[in-house]
Amino acid sequence: MAALAPLITNFGGVQAKPIKVKRTAMHREVSIPGVLDLAVDGIAGAKSKEPIYFDNVGHPAASRLALAKATRSHMHAFGIDWDDTSGRNNGHFAPFAWNS
Repeated sequence: MAALAPLITNFGGVQAKPIKVKRTAMHREVSIPGVLDLAVDGIAGAKSKEPIYFDNVGHPAASRLALAKATRSHMHAFGIDWDDTSGRNNGHFAPFAWNS
């Protein structure tokens, strides 16, 4: 993440809020009441119960990402007001552990 620091010109702040994560099959959701509501559906690969994966990517969260399609995206925090339910945006997901 340190490599991204030079790209940040305006720090919006920090808020402490509960985070709810929901995972079912190839569907993922994350919500923070009054702040964030995101959902994605994985894109099925050759094995219909598994998504298509991008491997060996330079993402700070994981080197393997599942390809997904955003179904809803809402963010209202730090001067950002964004709402999209068009279903035209891509997404991805990966395993995540808070204690790592």
